[in-house]
Amino acid sequence: MLKKKFIKSKCVTCKQCMIECAVRHSSSRNLYDAFTENPKSQYRLQVSIRKDHPYMTVCQNCAKPKCMASCEYGAITKYEDGNVVIDTAKCVGCWECVSACPFGAITKNTELKYAFNCDDCKGFDTMACVEACKTGALVYV
Repeated sequence: MLKKKFIKSKCVTCKQCMIECAVRHSSSRNLYDAFTENPKSQYRLQVSIRKDHPYMTVCQNCAKPKCMASCEYGAITKYEDGNVVIDTAKCVGCWECVSACPFGAITKNTELKYAFNCDDCKGFDTMACVEACKTGALVYV
């Protein structure tokens, strides 16, 4: 299983990784259609600036995920490959996992009433964010 690594010294905060993430998780999987879909496709990672340096907020796939322990509905699974993934079909939108995540890596979809996180493009051969990064700030390890 491929994992991604963020190298902040190479990041120019272009946010192409965020755009490609949203497209990958859209219904159309097409850049031109993804942002007009209803519901709107959302990215699962966030690139920002903290203390004058690029910073990525993304699921850390914790060894003992507090988000999973907080979910009374069994919507969060830690897979054998280490991935922690929220099953949006089981999620009821109680937001307990959002509060429990110490990294702020879980996002609320208030319109559809479910939480979601980076799933490392589970079910795909590549990760959209890594493939989109032209500066080498996101790499496979």
